[in-house]
Amino acid sequence: AMVRFNLISGSSNQQDTESRRLPSGGIESPDAGGQISSLSTGYKQWRSIYYTFSAHYAYKSRYMLDFSLRADGSTKFGPGKRWGVFPAVSARWNIIDESWMKWSRDWLSMLSIRPSWGRVGSQPTQDYLYESKYGSGDTYIDMNAMNQLNIRLTSLRWEVKSTYDVGMDFGFLDDRLRLTLEWYHSTTDGMLMGNVGIPSSTGFSSLAYKNVGKLRNLGWEFNITTNRVIRAGKFSADFNASFGNNKNEILEMDPTVLASLNKEFTQANRNVLERVQLNNPFGAIYGFRYKGVYQYHYDTFADMNEAERAQFLADGKTAPVAFSADGQVIYDSKGEPKRMKYCFSNEDNRSLDYDFKGGDAIYEDINHDGNINELDIVYLGSSLPKLTGGFGLTLTYDRWRLNAQFNYRVGNKILNLARLDAESMLTNNNQSQAVNYRWRKEGDVTSIPRAMYGTMSNGAVSNYNTLISDRFVEDGSFLRLNYLQLSYSLPAKAARAIHLKGVRAYLSANNLFCLTKYKGVDPEISYGSTGVAKDEGQTPRAKSFTLGVTVDF
Repeated sequence: AMVRFNLISGSSNQQDTESRRLPSGGIESPDAGGQISSLSTGYKQWRSIYYTFSAHYAYKSRYMLDFSLRADGSTKFGPGKRWGVFPAVSARWNIIDESWMKWSRDWLSMLSIRPSWGRVGSQPTQDYLYESKYGSGDTYIDMNAMNQLNIRLTSLRWEVKSTYDVGMDFGFLDDRLRLTLEWYHSTTDGMLMGNVGIPSSTGFSSLAYKNVGKLRNLGWEFNITTNRVIRAGKFSADFNASFGNNKNEILEMDPTVLASLNKEFTQANRNVLERVQLNNPFGAIYGFRYKGVYQYHYDTFADMNEAERAQFLADGKTAPVAFSADGQVIYDSKGEPKRMKYCFSNEDNRSLDYDFKGGDAIYEDINHDGNINELDIVYLGSSLPKLTGGFGLTLTYDRWRLNAQFNYRVGNKILNLARLDAESMLTNNNQSQAVNYRWRKEGDVTSIPRAMYGTMSNGAVSNYNTLISDRFVEDGSFLRLNYLQLSYSLPAKAARAIHLKGVRAYLSANNLFCLTKYKGVDPEISYGSTGVAKDEGQTPRAKSFTLGVTVDF
């Protein structure tokens, strides 16, 4: 057993001087003839203290139990909220050492189970959050004024993360093959969030920090490693592989904070609708379903007689007319085919009302009302991979060694905004070669809509062909060769002949290739935040090659 005590005390101060009318040329000193415009000083002090108790017990190296208890105190919280108590307990049972497992020891070298549970705490980074702070503000009747700078946070408390973990270890053939399986479940209570917006009626725009809710993290990992699992004369081979899955979801959240994370549908091209919902994983992508390009204008279809319309539809041709759930053309009160519209309303402000035309994008009318709007937005996929990990191999023959490492993701979606911009044809920016196959005249069969500059002479939007849809949501699965190295070690006798202990020459390469169906420059887009995985044109990863020699003296 062990007991530990630690006390940390710190302070800092600062002084700022601003001046103007200084000579040019990078002179910044306020005493260089300029006019001092403002002076400010700052000082802060903090303390933290913790006590820990830990104990370890083992019996015959077969049963092991660890326990720890940590008490933390911090001046970053107000009186009554400064202390947090964080216990942890873990155990291990080496099942392979049981007498009734002797029958398996010829091929099974390790079998153990490792359950654990524990809590850890997090605190804010700012000081004096529980006090009212004052500072100089705007002048009042030509006099300096003081005003309150913050709202006291007397109820702010520790963020506490509780984690359950169960692990299992397997060893085969004298540990030449080792397997490790981990499952974890953690819950973060009292999540600390900075700069939380509040109603302006309070006199302030935000709180420095707030405990806003509860978060759950679930996942598992499976690892495989070998130790000279294949041996034949001077040749040996080793392999490693890892598989994992992880997801986060909000269990509870302050309604105001939750609303701030959810953006409203703005009805504009390229607008990404991000939604954070309770008890649902992060990274959900929402948008319209893209069905191609209208081949013909509305008037072309409307001017046909009934027989011609029937033949037009039988031939699979398209025009911007509305269809019912059973696939029949919808007619208005005048007996005319109902025209597809975007965000049509009966309100006075119809600035966003838009009639679809030939060459425009076809979006699926989910509720069959002839109006594409937020009611037609659907779930398009998740930014979270279903499987992530890597694998590698090491091949050795005599003094030659080849080492390769791969990583991969499977089953995640990426919103390719870089491709959207390169196919939008709304500005004078460079465009993808795909726009050469755009719709140009009636009857064209293509998946690329017509070219229209972003705004018309009256200021209205010219088209809505680049709304977020599954046209730009792509499979982000990939397999990448991260690292490859071939090396040769000089025989010890040859190294001694030149008065050296060892010499090794190697050639290595990074990022040699990436196998993927993703159309962007790199499918390895970051994910895991409350938003979606978006590719806005990141810099592609560079290949690199290294030729080197390692010498031991």
